[in-house]
Amino acid sequence: MSTIKLTLRIAISLLVSGVLIFFSLRHVGLRTLVAVIATANPLPVLGYLAILLVVHLVKTLRWGLLLAPVGHVSFRRLNSASAIGFMLMVLLPLRLGELARPLLVSRPMGGDGAPLRRSGALASCVVERIVDSMAMGVLGIVSLRLLATTGKAAEFARHAAVVVTAGFAALCVALVLAFFVRVRAVTLLRRALQPLSGRLADRAARLLDGFILGLHLGSLGRVIAFLALTVLYWALHVWGFWMVAGAFQLGLSALMACTVLACQVVGIMIPAGPGMVGTNQFFTQLGVSIFIPGAFDVPDVAVRAAAYANTIWALQFGQQVLTGLVFLIADKVSLAGLFKAGDDRPPSASEGSESSLA
Repeated sequence: MSTIKLTLRIAISLLVSGVLIFFSLRHVGLRTLVAVIATANPLPVLGYLAILLVVHLVKTLRWGLLLAPVGHVSFRRLNSASAIGFMLMVLLPLRLGELARPLLVSRPMGGDGAPLRRSGALASCVVERIVDSMAMGVLGIVSLRLLATTGKAAEFARHAAVVVTAGFAALCVALVLAFFVRVRAVTLLRRALQPLSGRLADRAARLLDGFILGLHLGSLGRVIAFLALTVLYWALHVWGFWMVAGAFQLGLSALMACTVLACQVVGIMIPAGPGMVGTNQFFTQLGVSIFIPGAFDVPDVAVRAAAYANTIWALQFGQQVLTGLVFLIADKVSLAGLFKAGDDRPPSASEGSESSLA
């Protein structure tokens, strides 16, 4: 990517963040916002912070299930890559940090294990993202249906949830088909690129092959465990959203909290500035507005809704950054050259034997 294109994209991402923050806070005074946050009941806020630490553990364990067919990774290496990867995801603009986790875990850490195929590690994160996005889309559709909520915000959220669910379901079907026709797909890609460059054809075919192989979970038991951890992961978030709403007297039920969470998750898919600033707060507040009129334009209500949205953002952002920094320093992880293009050679013999047993 050229410097000009990167600069333009970063400028657009910052503009997106700025516009959404403006609409989120246009009827809220900053001093009043800070005062409301400062006087909120601290117990639910601290409770969600504790939940977020458990969420990190659950998501790391779940990622480990996806990586098992790719190769053996110790929990220490997995946890470190997960923590630092999520930190980079929220710090870098345009969601560029999405690539950090697979790139980090594919590198050995202090002699801990053999390198993994980058393409296989990336595939594990793609599967994770597809499942999570579909889960949030379905959660939004079901919760809005059960609540029978009407209004423009509810209709927008309902349509967005349907589009996200349908889009990622189609992508899921495409990946399943790719897995079953892996050999043919790799052969066709190699033949298509061979006239241009034999080296390019081999490398692209190797990348595609490793990526498709990384889509395989390996066993029915692992699939069930992965889905169970997914349910637990999002249930913990719903619990946290519901708890923090009580700290600002918003009166959201658990089912309403499901909708708010779904709105936030769908909203932060939009590339924005560092920290997902703007998208996180605006779409959380949008979820609140479905059930509480005036969450954007009635000052007394808007300030509580904005305080809630910004507290959720601050807790999520702070937990991810601080956890990542702890592992970055403790494990002495170097980020130099992390995003540079590298070879994607097949695993070594020992790694391959472990993968076949997974």
